[in-house]
Amino acid sequence: MKTYTIDLTTVYSADDLHAVLRGILPLPEHYGNNLDALHDVLTDWVEPCSILFTNITEAEAAMPKYMRSLLRLCEDVQNENPNIE
Repeated sequence: MKTYTIDLTTVYSADDLHAVLRGILPLPEHYGNNLDALHDVLTDWVEPCSILFTNITEAEAAMPKYMRSLLRLCEDVQNENPNIE
């Protein structure tokens, strides 16, 4: 199983987050750079993989509401897609 490690050290905004995601995950060209688009991509994901977010402290401090939404998205994706942990 492939593991994607998403380092959030330099993430201070939603734009930063989606730029980091684009650099690590094999997202489609039409990826919409928002949490709805991320949810859609991850729930359709076929390749078994693990996605690990690291160094989240600064991102949580800079955008607490957005990071809570990301956490909920991750929980939803895990419940909806057995290929992702």
